[in-house]
Amino acid sequence: MRLRTILAGTALTLALAACSGGSEEETTAAQDATAETVATDEAAVEPATDDAADAAKEAEKAPEEAATEEKAAEPEPTPTPTPTATPTVAPAEEPKIAANEPPKIFTQRCALCHTANKGGEDKLGPNLFGVYGKPAAEGSFSYSEAFKGAGLTMDEATLHQWLENPRKLVPGNRMSFPGLKDAAKRQEIIDYLKQQK
Repeated sequence: MRLRTILAGTALTLALAACSGGSEEETTAAQDATAETVATDEAAVEPATDDAADAAKEAEKAPEEAATEEKAAEPEPTPTPTPTATPTVAPAEEPKIAANEPPKIFTQRCALCHTANKGGEDKLGPNLFGVYGKPAAEGSFSYSEAFKGAGLTMDEATLHQWLENPRKLVPGNRMSFPGLKDAAKRQEIIDYLKQQK
């Protein structure tokens, strides 16, 4: 804006010098003086213009920088950790036999000749459903005379002896089972027969 004023003033001075009928030297001197003034003023104006431009740029940057500084000053919120459930491990338990389901040892060693379900058929040996705690040789099966005459009650102690060595407990019986020496496996069979009532 200031430069325009200076240029307008210079043009006016030159026009007046030319119109006034002054000599060529006066016109040249006025032009030189005007050029010198313009150069001085331009030097003064340019930095001012640069300063003004810089100030304008700074003013434009100021809101951006203020926002950036504000963001920098503002601490980032730390996310709250999401609680996670820690899996609990249950202590290992020994596998339990489902009610009325025969243990593996019964299936392997007894099921070939015996059933143990209610109303089950007799095979080579009698159905064993309900025999626990009862007198031996009851039911429709054709027992040997030795077994019928033994007078046994099929309780836990008798069944352990019977399953360990049936020929030793009742000599002359027809059961061809060689016996089961492992007491824990005999107990599995006995526990199963206890459930079959």
